[in-house]
Amino acid sequence: MHRQLNTVLELMPASICRALDLLPEAERLAVTELRLRAGNPSTLTLHGETFFLSSRGGAARICDRPILLTSEELQTVYLKFCRNSVYARSEELRQGFVTYAGCRAGLCGEAIVEKGEVIGFRNLSAMNIRIAQEHRGCASELLKVVLDGGELRSTLVASPPGCGKTTLLRDLCRLLALRKFRVAIIDERCELAGDHGSFFDLGGVCEVLKGIPKAYGMELALRTLSPQVMVLDELGGEDEVRGMLSLLNAGVPVVASCHAVSFAQLEKRPQFQSLCRAHAVSRVVILEAHSKGQINDVVDLEEYRCETSVRDRNHLLLQRAWTHESAKGCYRASGDRAALPLYDGVLPTS
Repeated sequence: MHRQLNTVLELMPASICRALDLLPEAERLAVTELRLRAGNPSTLTLHGETFFLSSRGGAARICDRPILLTSEELQTVYLKFCRNSVYARSEELRQGFVTYAGCRAGLCGEAIVEKGEVIGFRNLSAMNIRIAQEHRGCASELLKVVLDGGELRSTLVASPPGCGKTTLLRDLCRLLALRKFRVAIIDERCELAGDHGSFFDLGGVCEVLKGIPKAYGMELALRTLSPQVMVLDELGGEDEVRGMLSLLNAGVPVVASCHAVSFAQLEKRPQFQSLCRAHAVSRVVILEAHSKGQINDVVDLEEYRCETSVRDRNHLLLQRAWTHESAKGCYRASGDRAALPLYDGVLPTS
């Protein structure tokens, strides 16, 4: 059973629950998004494709007898996501979302603004609920990039939204913890660790700072938790970049995710340029845009910084050469961008 989906369904109207209950179990496990709309069809995302929830139960590719929630039903779901206290969730709402059991709900509607800041929403028109996933072992290839030669290396994991960055980071924390590294997680949105009685497996020995701005969380964790590696999701503004640079100066590597379709797009961003100039990141992992959780390219920034030409970097792309018979694996210079499997069939041992 999909624990996170089932937890979220406890907050849903009966029509949504009935439609999901009639899905085959394999499809329920593959649901990644629920999009609820007031007065318009509600949909789900399955294997990257949009399906319409049917009032007769189940889901279909065509909009036949769709589920149309009322504004009151959508508002009720919103309040349940806020634990019936909009004020208590004001920091999340200011950023346009609210989380529940590790699942983030993006909000559309009329923003309530006080003193130039968003403090909540009313007259909601839609909620996009991203269903958190947990796949043990899915980060085994990412682990070999981060723990290259037995040394922890600062790494950025980049992809468009919805390609599995958070799922990979979550499992990476578990795998690092199993290897007895002191892992500090800055979980600003409560997505990596989960919350509200629905928590993910992080290896049992990770330290998690929840609901705290990432820049402040990095500083706090550095002072109080003595981490060997720090993990955070969705690196953003300059303050967070400065936080990473402070960690670098203290000798603590960071593994973080960010949004980018390609390395070429990423390298144009001022934040990345600052990190690159300061040698704060050793590797960039680019995920496949159309295959959830699969690694496409790994760029060695130590070689990248030595390049005088930016026109041809195919030799900087590192393709994992991995076989089940060779547990160590190796890197080879290659222009071949064949995707790596989400699961390699072998769970790493501690």
